[in-house]
Amino acid sequence: MIRMQEIFRRLVFLPVTALFIFACGEKDDSLQKEKEMRLLRQYLESHNIDKEPESSGIYYISHGEGQGIRPERNDWVIINYTARTINDRIFDTTDEEVARRNNIYSSSVIYGDKRMDLSLLGLKGVLEGLLLMKENEAARLIIPSHLAYGSVGTGLIPPYSTIIYDIELVRVIRDPEAYEQELIVDYTGLYIDSTHLSVQQLNGIYFIELGQGTGETYPGDGDIARVYYRGSFTDGRVFDSNTGGKTLDITVGGKNVIPGFEEGIKLMKEEGRARIVLPSSLAYGPAGSGTNIPGYTPLVFDLELVELQVKEE
Repeated sequence: MIRMQEIFRRLVFLPVTALFIFACGEKDDSLQKEKEMRLLRQYLESHNIDKEPESSGIYYISHGEGQGIRPERNDWVIINYTARTINDRIFDTTDEEVARRNNIYSSSVIYGDKRMDLSLLGLKGVLEGLLLMKENEAARLIIPSHLAYGSVGTGLIPPYSTIIYDIELVRVIRDPEAYEQELIVDYTGLYIDSTHLSVQQLNGIYFIELGQGTGETYPGDGDIARVYYRGSFTDGRVFDSNTGGKTLDITVGGKNVIPGFEEGIKLMKEEGRARIVLPSSLAYGPAGSGTNIPGYTPLVFDLELVELQVKEE
């Protein structure tokens, strides 16, 4: 009889305990939301903002109507922005000087215009704001936490934080493949009037010889090419380089570098120098690489073939 009473007591006690924990969590959640809304009201008052929010809750404050088209959800866009918490702490930016002034600079970040696929944009509030903008428009987006990082937060952003984006929509890209080709044509066109340089389209890449090599043979499968390189975008921003450091040793035919890079090496002789332009199909394709190289990005490499070790027969 005692055993049955104990079992009954535990069965009753466990749900009550769970309910108590849930109630406490719900109360804490409510308090956090109230605090967020209080800070938001204070921000609006201190900045003399009397604009009503959109139906979702974001505040969209345009700095002047843009000239151009509005993006759609499946478009790509080019943007610049600075993002801050509601207490004015900057946590992200595309502006290198702003990053340095606010002690968030990172050498692994490529600053400047940011190109992105809107269908992959995770921040709902930023996406909603961009869909309200036109090309060449700047705006401030005040984004409540339920459209940002929610009850979890991230990095420098605490849970239940309203965030603010000062954002500029530079361009809307309907066809990223056509835009990539535009970048390549504009870049290679710079050499049309050159008196000593020419662009050759070979094996799918654009090859510009900067200095003839002294070697007798071109690299073949199994040979080891020791290379200095400098990788940049067509606008000149550098994303990777080993110049001045250790050479990159490539086994030709080993497929341990992106295809276009190896194609460029195969067109050079020892001690030769060249600049190659790679379409994304021979680089990182539609997906890109990491956060710095978006999809459909042509790449420019300055190469120096320091030494060629020919495979022994």
